[in-house]
Amino acid sequence: MAERKPWDSAYKFLFSSKQVFHQFLTRFVEEDFVQGLAVDDVELVDKSFVSDELLDRESDIIYKVTLPGREVYVYVLLEFQSTPDKTIPVRMLLYILQLYDQLFRSSTKGLLPAVFPVLLYNGSLPWTVPFNISELIAPEIPQKYIPSFTYYPIIERDIPPEKLERIKGLVAAIIYLEQQEDDAALRRTIDTAISMIAEEQPEQLRQFSHWINRMFRGSLENGDIDKVNQLTEVKTMLAEVVDRIEQRGEQRGIQQGMQEGMQQKAREDARKMLERGFPIADISEITGLSEQEIKKL
Repeated sequence: MAERKPWDSAYKFLFSSKQVFHQFLTRFVEEDFVQGLAVDDVELVDKSFVSDELLDRESDIIYKVTLPGREVYVYVLLEFQSTPDKTIPVRMLLYILQLYDQLFRSSTKGLLPAVFPVLLYNGSLPWTVPFNISELIAPEIPQKYIPSFTYYPIIERDIPPEKLERIKGLVAAIIYLEQQEDDAALRRTIDTAISMIAEEQPEQLRQFSHWINRMFRGSLENGDIDKVNQLTEVKTMLAEVVDRIEQRGEQRGIQQGMQEGMQQKAREDARKMLERGFPIADISEITGLSEQEIKKL
């Protein structure tokens, strides 16, 4: 698949839009309390409320959700490693407790607001980590003394493509593209992904374009993306990014082939010099091969 950034800033940027986060929450979280939410009911939590340490992590997104007569916080952990991390339940509980500490300091009376924990995982391997931290703790003491903490998992690889096409929207299109295993599949699915965002407003089309450019290391200018207003422009931009991805892949293949060819020639030269009795140190200096590699020859 195309080379992607080793951090989660593309998603952090995407979910900084409350319209996008509202879509994510109401279409991918199957819990009653999120149904019927309006866009204005969600608000991104900024640094004025919680510590810099909690918000500076690229993998964390925190929103405040206003419900009738109460407030709920939604904490999303972006887990974009290729393999499952068994420490996730512990890490999530730790982050939630840090958030509760901040909430406690700002609370004047009554109960603390609830925090709803969500995991978004886009790795290619199955998610095998327990959903409750209690399953990671040996039951050597009475169960009531063992912490019980459950997070809500959204595992991209487990969402059927047909469901994404039915849900539609910007977030569904992005997850759909994430599911493609290689650049050829990415090109084949452009039309389907574009059809999934056909009803989005120009602002969301621009956010989608920025995400594509950031996530796949595109070289498009932000100024050009900011001018995007129509679906056809997004499709053209996505095709252009895929073209550049494939070109970079071809260039890497050519460079790798040239390097392998040079290594093979160096080994052949080293063999000839060994047959003629050249000292290993001299052969290493002439061919660039290590003395250990030459000894193996």
